[in-house]
Amino acid sequence: MEESKVQALHDTLSKLKRSAGLGVSSHYNFGGKCKTKEVNGQIVREDGLPSNPLYHGFVREGTYDPKASDAAKYGDGREIKRNFDDCKGLVSSSGSEDNNDKSTKKKLKKEAKKQAKLEAKRQAKLEAKRQAKIEEKRRAKLEAAKLKSAVEEEDTTTSQSEKKDKKKKKKKKKADEAVLEDTITPDAKDDEKDHDEEKKQSKKDSKKESKKRKHMEEKASKKKKQKKDK
Repeated sequence: MEESKVQALHDTLSKLKRSAGLGVSSHYNFGGKCKTKEVNGQIVREDGLPSNPLYHGFVREGTYDPKASDAAKYGDGREIKRNFDDCKGLVSSSGSEDNNDKSTKKKLKKEAKKQAKLEAKRQAKLEAKRQAKIEEKRRAKLEAAKLKSAVEEEDTTTSQSEKKDKKKKKKKKKADEAVLEDTITPDAKDDEKDHDEEKKQSKKDSKKESKKRKHMEEKASKKKKQKKDK
């Protein structure tokens, strides 16, 4: 396309004058700020850039003054933030970010459900173990009670049998004594009495002898003490 036709197209488009966007009428368009002059019948820009639609919205580097009165309109030249990775928690401006948020929410929900199921299983296992322990303790108590009752019954039966045996022995002894009394003659009885009296007399004599020995030993010890004192 020839340059004249491009210029004519640009002129026709500039006559439309839209009220919004980043076109010619926008305050971010620097086309109106560029100063032009006529040289040899052609319009030339004073900053040296070509006067065509491609460079119409730009100015040469270094010509913009942020301290000028129109700085509030075009900006003050500070660094513009272009990385918004730290703003993921805010409302997303694009559909892809919304989809990512939805997918992450779904994943989080699935993970939470999985964790809840695992926790429920763990709690069920713990409850089963607790119930098993309680059942074991109950069985142990029952067995201990049964053993105790059995031992008590055995003790009672043995004590009763021992009592019966003692009674039988006493009866037998009495019967034997009665038989012996019937069989023993009067002379034998007298001999037994004499024997018993002899035993008693011997005991008395042994007691007397022991007393004499003690008395003699006391005297001897007293004499030794008196000699030591002298």
